Amino acid sequence: MGRNPLQKTWVAVLIGALVLLPASLILTMSGCGQSGSSATSSSKAFAYSELADPSTLDPALVNEGAGVNIDRYVFEGLVSYDPHTGEAKPAVASSWDVNSDATEFTFHLNKGFKFSDGQEVTAADFIYAWTRALEPATASPTAPEVLGQIKGAEDLAQGKAKTLAGVSAPDKYTLKVTLVSPMSEFPAMLGHPVASPVPQKEVERAGSRFPEAPVGDGPFVVKEWQHNDHVLLEKNPQYAGTRKPKVDKVTVKIIPSATTAVAELKAGNIDAIKDVDPGQAVSLKNDSKVKYIQVNAGTVELIGFDVKKSPFDNAKLRQAISLLIDRKTIADKVIQGQSYPADGFIPTSVFGYQGGVLTGFDASKGAAMLASAGYRGGKRVPPLTLSYPSQGANTALIVQAVQSELKSAGIQVNLQQMDMNSFMEAMQSGKLGMFVVSWQSDYPGIGGFLQPLFDSADIGGNDVFNYSNPDVDKLIQKAMATTNAAQRNKIFTDAEKQIVSDMPAIPVVFGKDALVYAPRVTSFVYTPMGDIALDQVNVSD
Repeated sequence: MGRNPLQKTWVAVLIGALVLLPASLILTMSGCGQSGSSATSSSKAFAYSELADPSTLDPALVNEGAGVNIDRYVFEGLVSYDPHTGEAKPAVASSWDVNSDATEFTFHLNKGFKFSDGQEVTAADFIYAWTRALEPATASPTAPEVLGQIKGAEDLAQGKAKTLAGVSAPDKYTLKVTLVSPMSEFPAMLGHPVASPVPQKEVERAGSRFPEAPVGDGPFVVKEWQHNDHVLLEKNPQYAGTRKPKVDKVTVKIIPSATTAVAELKAGNIDAIKDVDPGQAVSLKNDSKVKYIQVNAGTVELIGFDVKKSPFDNAKLRQAISLLIDRKTIADKVIQGQSYPADGFIPTSVFGYQGGVLTGFDASKGAAMLASAGYRGGKRVPPLTLSYPSQGANTALIVQAVQSELKSAGIQVNLQQMDMNSFMEAMQSGKLGMFVVSWQSDYPGIGGFLQPLFDSADIGGNDVFNYSNPDVDKLIQKAMATTNAAQRNKIFTDAEKQIVSDMPAIPVVFGKDALVYAPRVTSFVYTPMGDIALDQVNVSD
């Protein structure tokens, strides 16, 4: 398949770091302000905290964890994600049809959906929202990734067209979408807020104020936003979908200090903290006054190679390095259970995960592979430089462990710590030979990992490894055109096995998120997309 011409390149997600990317690891701590304990007896209220204020609540512009978590419940798109599995489920769309090669989709909309101002949601609202998001004046950071495969998206984004050619509305409740190339997982991408409908009348009436108090069609409405203090959400009386809230109010309290957030939780002023600070995890885990959970995140941490640079152009050397890395020790001891060993490129929390494609730590096999590569006992391997960003609490610990393990095999590794901007520039411009990065897809599907990273059409974009294998390209293309999910995932797994054999990047660990919440919280779900499921939250009276 051809590369999405609008697909964004890495903005980087790094081990333990808080950074953005089209597929991004945005794991922030959460907590809240107006706790359930302060709620009136006539309503239920839940409160959680975020480290930083959302940058915006405009679905066309939102791109960081705090804002995305809110917007997933202020807006509802054609699909939403199952809070437990991450599978794309019908939402505003009751169903959809797809042609044989996954280039044309017809979405059938439910009747009766309304925006919070009472206006009916129709196919025209999706066309307007998608067009607005792709227009150059909007400068959406996520529209190129989510909507860029639609026919005409490139011309619209470049100012060569005023309309989005690949979308049409045969009637009020039917939306037809044509893509430039096969993408069977396209519906799964549409759970991102950027693909949600917005009411043109309200956008034009509010102008620059729309991001402050957006009008959506989701289970909650934005009642109040006091910047750097809190966002207050209330149940949307117009909501017509299946994600009915169990609480009447949700307050997102902005608490920049992890220590303060814990104090607020224990004082009963907030009900939950999302993504607990690693330094506090042990004490909170053993604290009987709070409930502590750890869940598998949809992120994979990688050691990447520029396979065009010597000595990393030797696949057997790359395979040997992989065999010599003890992932379990790194996950369990080095970073104290804040991750778990990777068994491939696809995290277990991703819908369609197959697993088991990667051979784990094996020192004897690693030594044999090193000899087969022409470097018996590590002799003649030139000193390697492993570059990594300065941000991220666990990054330094992981690279130090890798350095030590490879030293035991006779391979000298020098560590190069770089500031984020310098690291990103060097990685994207091909100046690094061996480097540490992390990846999370914008949607919970296998294709969101394999296609951007390892399709040769993305060399110069997300394929920062300069990796090209025609057999892998064909498998990815076949999978992207396969509409049967089980068949598609099997084809993707065949591609993954070949990629693991070539080893342009080494999966090291999958991420975990730690969360704590108050005993008064009776229902609490953390989704595979890294959100607190606000429609699932419930508290005792």
